[in-house]
Amino acid sequence: MAENNTPSKKTFAERAAAEPTELHKLFAKWIEEKTGFTPDLKTVQLAVTLRMEFQASDENQEALKARKADAAKKAEEVKARKLAKLEAELAKLKGEQADEAKPEEPAEAPKAEAEPKAEADGENAPEAATEAVEEPKAEDKPKAPVRRTRRTPTAKK
Repeated sequence: MAENNTPSKKTFAERAAAEPTELHKLFAKWIEEKTGFTPDLKTVQLAVTLRMEFQASDENQEALKARKADAAKKAEEVKARKLAKLEAELAKLKGEQADEAKPEEPAEAPKAEAEPKAEADGENAPEAATEAVEEPKAEDKPKAPVRRTRRTPTAKK
């Protein structure tokens, strides 16, 4: 968008001293209809007339820069907090994994002790122990896919 660099012929005081135009009056009426608030006509006139100058002013530009800097600082703080939280969770998970690895070794030892007990249960116990080792249980075996066939329509009698 092209900038309008033509200098204003009127000063702010001269603009404020001018009478409100028809646009200002219609705008004030529209604000009242939409919001239920009755604005001061002179305030509407000044707001409409001076808005662009305010946005381009050094004061507003400095305020915008400060807001952007604050927002960037807050974003960095949020990012740092999230990173710290994730690192803490990762460290916790790594600690739990290390703790879980240690109990697994003793858990296997009782299983080895359980096999001799099964051998002492009966005459066929050695066979049962080898069968248990050689063949997985029916629950562990993957099930073969079942083929389904269509039913043929039966003839009516």
